[in-house]
Amino acid sequence: MSEFSQTALFPSLPRTARGTAVVLGNTPAGDKVQYCNGTSVYTVPVGSLTNTEIYTEHSHQTTVAKTSPSGYYCASGDIHGNVRIWDTTQTTHILKTTIPVFSGPVKDISWDSESKRIAAVGEGRERFGHVFLFDTGTSNGNLTGQARAMNSVDFKPSRPFRIISGSDDNTVAIFEGPPFKFKSTFGDHTKFVHSVRFNPDGSLFASTGGDGTIILYNGADGVKVGVFEDDSLKGVAHSGSVFGLTWSPDGSKIASASADKTVKIWNVSTLKVEKTIAMGTRIEDQQLGIIWTKQALVSISACGFVNFLNPELGSVDEVRYGHNKAITALSTSADGSILFSADAEGHITSWETATGKSNRVFPDVHTTMITGIKSTTKGNLFTVSWDDHLKVVPAGGSGVDSTKTVSNKLSSQPLGLAVSADGDVAIAACYKHIAIYSQGKLTEIPIGFNSSCVALSSDKQLVAIGGQDSKVHVYKLSGASLSEVKTIAHTAEITSVGFSNNGTFLVATDQSRKVIPYTVSNNFEVAHTHSWTFHTAKVACVSWSPDNNRLATGSLDNSVIVWNMSKPSEHPIIIKGAHAMSSVNSVLWLNETTIVSAGQDSNIKFWNVPL
Repeated sequence: MSEFSQTALFPSLPRTARGTAVVLGNTPAGDKVQYCNGTSVYTVPVGSLTNTEIYTEHSHQTTVAKTSPSGYYCASGDIHGNVRIWDTTQTTHILKTTIPVFSGPVKDISWDSESKRIAAVGEGRERFGHVFLFDTGTSNGNLTGQARAMNSVDFKPSRPFRIISGSDDNTVAIFEGPPFKFKSTFGDHTKFVHSVRFNPDGSLFASTGGDGTIILYNGADGVKVGVFEDDSLKGVAHSGSVFGLTWSPDGSKIASASADKTVKIWNVSTLKVEKTIAMGTRIEDQQLGIIWTKQALVSISACGFVNFLNPELGSVDEVRYGHNKAITALSTSADGSILFSADAEGHITSWETATGKSNRVFPDVHTTMITGIKSTTKGNLFTVSWDDHLKVVPAGGSGVDSTKTVSNKLSSQPLGLAVSADGDVAIAACYKHIAIYSQGKLTEIPIGFNSSCVALSSDKQLVAIGGQDSKVHVYKLSGASLSEVKTIAHTAEITSVGFSNNGTFLVATDQSRKVIPYTVSNNFEVAHTHSWTFHTAKVACVSWSPDNNRLATGSLDNSVIVWNMSKPSEHPIIIKGAHAMSSVNSVLWLNETTIVSAGQDSNIKFWNVPL
């Protein structure tokens, strides 16, 4: 019996940048889509919200990933021009080979239908594209002929093989081979070409770009067949840049994703629009990427949301929310059915813990990094953020209704938040103050040190403030006033503090990797003499189990450690690499045996740690 197991994963959203296409990959069966964020590649099942696979072996930011038609290998590119080819069949994802293709970012990758050759394009100093054999990495021709960065590439899926590419020099190029050499370019676009794709049998291909047009060509020689036109727009397909196009599995339709905040479904034989799916009205609703697999039509919004579309009805079936920036704080509803996560950009997502269904709290409560979030038994949500506000979001809507948020200005930056279970008292640890919010009134008490974190005992009697002065300051709380009762010295800056639920213990963690529990009733003496320093870098967060017997800590060293108060000398449960290549920013207990962790990698993971 292993000490722990991962039971669910709520994945990161794809990384997005406004005005930049997001290129999606998929598996041959069409049951999974692939996208990138951070240094990871995400393989996301269409049919599951909790079983995403993450590949974390890149050392630089990833840009695009494509699985081979055989399904056995994936090729993924990064911003430094490396393509890694790795095994998809084992969870260890053994590396087949790494090929440095050029010096800049890889923007698109395509496999040939035999899973033997790979074409990669992007930005480089000496070349913008390359085609090579996947097993040896030897060149299989050259993709020169376009004067600026190449954005998109595709292999003709049938013989005779062709490669097409789209470039920032506004042209579409066609190459013949193997070995591949330049045949000709087509200058039908007036702005950057963002996407070129062959239809499933290779008889036709289409291109699209910044000028809002979609053009259809003959697959063998590139002779122009026609232009897709939306009758409501003059001569173009979209009123904004088109960032992606994708063919339906039967080749009869094309779907396009545009900055005009729509996805359009086109009939290839008539070149006319069949359905227009309006995705919203905000800038964040611009559509940056799209893929039509055998099982789903998926588009990506500028804010990273993953949209599952119904091409028959022209509607949105499902939206998967989440985060693509670091998750900074977690909280659960009183009954544990809802998880709230907050990120470094001020977004809050609510999740059903049982299913993984997600919802974004709209409108955004904050505009910058949220440093504390806490849900109360009344369903209200308390938050503090680097915009120097403490806000209370009342219950309602998707768990909370942020249109009725109560906002309180703080006079210095808040670094931590503690709230009583019923929400009657909230305490924010600020850089130069302690803020007490009670009965709708905010009281600020100046302090002579810089605080870093805060905890409140469940009986609302004691407040522990961790300081950047390497001390834990314990205060007695009466009404809106504090009186210091104890100062506990550590050897390094305090990073997190927590009272056990029954008020017996206070734990403090610090920059020097220590996790130290103190007994409250015994004048805060150390609860045991064992040195809990198994973390290899600073401890970032701590949480008590509901039975007050176990502690979970997350650290900059990527791991989560579970400590046992009744067996302090025993080796703890160490979940090494809980968030690979990423700091663990928040941990909490969902129940006696389930820990939830969230990291700098924008992922939320659930761990079963048996008693």
